[in-house]
Amino acid sequence: MVHVRRISLAVGVAATLSILGAPTAAAHADREVVLPDGTGSVPEYRTADEAADVLLVCGAGQADFERRIADFPPDLRRRNLELFADCQDRGFGTLQEAVDAVTQPGTNIYLLPGEYLEQSSRPEPTGECAELDRPWYDGGHYRYQILEFDDQIACPTNQNLVAILGIRDLQIEGTGAGPDDVVLDAGYTKLNALRADRADGIYLKNFTAQRTTFNAIYIIETQGFVIDQMVGRWNDEYGFLTFAVDHGLYTDCEAYG
Repeated sequence: MVHVRRISLAVGVAATLSILGAPTAAAHADREVVLPDGTGSVPEYRTADEAADVLLVCGAGQADFERRIADFPPDLRRRNLELFADCQDRGFGTLQEAVDAVTQPGTNIYLLPGEYLEQSSRPEPTGECAELDRPWYDGGHYRYQILEFDDQIACPTNQNLVAILGIRDLQIEGTGAGPDDVVLDAGYTKLNALRADRADGIYLKNFTAQRTTFNAIYIIETQGFVIDQMVGRWNDEYGFLTFAVDHGLYTDCEAYG
C-alpha cells in the first residue's frame, strides 16, 4: 500500500498502486511491469552514523557554495562547511557519479547546496543507444520509447538525468535548510530528473527536482520508498510518479508548475 501524509499539492502527483493490479496509468506508458508481492516495508530515515557508506556530492564552486549557505543557522552552516571541505578530497561533482559509485546497500548520498545540471547526462543518445528497436509512445506534446529494464541499464541517460537502477536501500538527502537549496535541473532535456527503478528501499529527502519533459521523480517496480520534504516543479507532466510500487510514503512534499 502507499501511505500519504501531509502533502501540499498544486499539480502533478500520481501514485499507481500495486493493489489496483493495473499495469498502466492514464497519460503514462511503460514496460510490462512485475507487481510487488507485498513483502517489503517503508524504509526508515538513516543518519550518517547508521549508514553502511557515505558519499558526498558538491557541484558548486566555493564562492557559489558559500553564498548559498550564508544565511543558514550557524550549526547548519558549520556542518555544510565541514562537508564541503571533506567533499573536495573525496566527493563527486555530479549525483550520477555518486550513484555509480555505490557498492553496498545502506549507502547515504549527501547533496550539498547547489544546482546540479548533470551535464554529462544531457546529450542525445549515440551509438547503439540511439538505435534501440523499441515501441514508441505518443502522448501528444511528448513522445518517447518504451524501454525494458535491460535497456535502462545499457542506456541510463536516454530518458533520465539521474538513473538509480537495481540499487537497494539508498538514501539521497540534500544538506540545505530546505528543498530549494539543492536543485536537480533537467533543463527539459530528459523525461525524468531522477528515475529509481527496482530500487527497493529508496529514500529521497530535502531537495528539488525540476524542468523535465515528464516526471521530476519517477519510482517504478520498487518495494519500499519515501519521498520526504521534496519539491517537484515545472515539469510537463508529474512532479512525482510512483508506478508498480508498494510500501511507499509521501510526506511534506510539494508539486507545482
